[in-house]
Amino acid sequence: MHMKNKLFVTVISGMSLLGLLSYEAEASAPYDGSWEALQDMPVPAWFDDGKIGIFIHWGPYSEIGYRKGGRGYAEHVPKMIYRDPEHYYPYLKERWGATPPEFGYKDIIPEFKAENWDPDEWAKLFKEVGATYVVLTAEHHDGWANWDSDLTPWNAVDMGPHRDLVGDLGKAVRKQGLKYAPSYHRERHQSFFAKKLYVVNAEPLPDIAEEIKRNPEAASLYGPFGTSKEFVDSYVARWKEIQEKYQPDMLWMDDFPIYTRDGNQVRKGTAKPEVKYFDDQVRDMITDFMNDGAARGADVYVNNKGGNRNWPDGVGCLEKDNLKLKVIGPKWQSCTTFGTSFGYLEGDKYKTVEGVMHEMIEVISRNGNFLINIGPRGDGTIPEPQVERLRAMGDWLKINGDAIYGSRYWKECDQKDEHLCFTTNGKNLYAIKMAKPTAPFTITGTAGWKKGQVKSVRLLGSKANVSWSMTPKGLKITPPRNLGPSEYAWTFEIETTEEQHHPNVIQKNAAVALQGTKAVDLDGHDSAKVKNVQGSTVVIETASSAHGFKQLVPTAGGQRIKANRKTGNDPLSSLTDGKLAKGFGPIFGNGITDGAYKMDLGALRPVSAITSWSYNQKGRRGSQKLTVYGSASLSDPGWDLGNYTVLGQIDTGACTAPFTAASLRAADDKTLGNFRWILWAVSPISTQGGGENTAYQELAVETTGDVS
Repeated sequence: MHMKNKLFVTVISGMSLLGLLSYEAEASAPYDGSWEALQDMPVPAWFDDGKIGIFIHWGPYSEIGYRKGGRGYAEHVPKMIYRDPEHYYPYLKERWGATPPEFGYKDIIPEFKAENWDPDEWAKLFKEVGATYVVLTAEHHDGWANWDSDLTPWNAVDMGPHRDLVGDLGKAVRKQGLKYAPSYHRERHQSFFAKKLYVVNAEPLPDIAEEIKRNPEAASLYGPFGTSKEFVDSYVARWKEIQEKYQPDMLWMDDFPIYTRDGNQVRKGTAKPEVKYFDDQVRDMITDFMNDGAARGADVYVNNKGGNRNWPDGVGCLEKDNLKLKVIGPKWQSCTTFGTSFGYLEGDKYKTVEGVMHEMIEVISRNGNFLINIGPRGDGTIPEPQVERLRAMGDWLKINGDAIYGSRYWKECDQKDEHLCFTTNGKNLYAIKMAKPTAPFTITGTAGWKKGQVKSVRLLGSKANVSWSMTPKGLKITPPRNLGPSEYAWTFEIETTEEQHHPNVIQKNAAVALQGTKAVDLDGHDSAKVKNVQGSTVVIETASSAHGFKQLVPTAGGQRIKANRKTGNDPLSSLTDGKLAKGFGPIFGNGITDGAYKMDLGALRPVSAITSWSYNQKGRRGSQKLTVYGSASLSDPGWDLGNYTVLGQIDTGACTAPFTAASLRAADDKTLGNFRWILWAVSPISTQGGGENTAYQELAVETTGDVS
């Protein structure tokens, strides 16, 4: 373990030099290098009280701003270029005029210039919107260093922006009184550009190997490959350089997939020698960081990322991407995206402002911190939808901050029937109403309270009097007509005679607390629960004959149709001929549970409706269960649903009519989006034969000004 001793020149009477050095070592190095010692690290007050952080994914990948399918983690595209050349090479050819190995990720780096970046403007914005700490990617999985590094030429001072991004932002945010944590994601770099991900013995992809052969300097960007001693030592050395140059307030590390892949289960005691060495060195690295903070008098902290936690529970705060615990958990943090990507993705699909506000409140009510991510463009400007959401967050916090900063959880985190979330601060209980409070409501968690326990109730941001009374069911609050300037959620401050924080209600077992939360997709495929495009509707029409439809009338279209599995009966082209035959139509065999049809619209088109027809042969094939997807890709996006945008779901339920049509339709004067490819992913409608898929007669897509 690396230890630092200081030489004191002050003479203390009665204490020998040896005793002085021993005293200093004990005082400045509280962590002895064991996981057990690190499990006792306290949660710093700045973190527990601050609640709101800004995460920033920014690097050469921001200059690309694209991902196949238009959603997901765009910061992973540097590796995906080489892993999916059929899609990305044509994209590179069209945009840059060349493809690997002549032109690769290393050649995009010079375009990352940060030419419009003003770190002081960023820092002022972060302060204005209520953040208390900032986490900037010092290095992502791609091997690029955003700081002034002496260990690699692939850094922001020697290339690209030609300025110290980590250092300049650190100075700016600390000037605003904010804490600072350059994040570190190099734990996956050793296989990021390799043939296989998350393996110990990794080999470079063919075109990566050829790029290195043609330009040997590229080896220090794309490599080293595999979890070798060279890689582990470089991992520790780079962090040590960050630590010494910038003195971070937090050691933020990403998931370590190698800990639970390729035959390893590190926390269960199973690890290949290379991975055991990695874990040992990282434990020492964390120890050194914590002891260095203690020596400087700084309250530093660590995160513990992943559903499969990197470290033993208690070593830092629990964290996952877009994490939403359903219970009050051990101290945790949600690194949360506004859209589907962390890095800049042009045209990303953003969460609603209201959705972001509610997510923030729910996280904090359950003992979490809200680390909201922005993905700036390569030039250093922040996309307008992200700024809009940051500003909305800041406006809300200016009014309701008393319920957030310095708060702790209550004995209950929410009350679903009234759309309430709760926080506490001393003797104050905060009831945050997520639905506009237009009628009286009762807080059932206060049942049994006496009137004398409540001193006052007020609505934050409003000067209007709030009526309240104690009832057998709990505190009943009658909101005033004037709700003040708050939007999206309204906070009622309840002043009581007793401390309201209940530390005994926490679910201390992290594994239990994580139950029911979404699994993290390490490659950033969006797998959120399907929601229909906002404003769209599902229209269902039945008919007794092929010519009986009045609203959803099939017409012939010229689009090409493919299927991801072999079909029988009619040819696929019959799905676009405009005819409803009394037969099965093109159909997958029994037992197929993931059948899909894909239509090529020929060009990017604004889609207004997507419709399908089916025939109820033998009384069981009229039902339709499917999810509809779209892609704006220049080339065929294949069959991976992660490459598509989810447009909506259709389930007609049991159908007895001879013919059934189902249509996902945009609101008037709106579209479902601009797409070239539409995919129908069908679900089994019965369990006979292991699952039977819908038997389609027709598939059609309507575009504005063009009906297919």
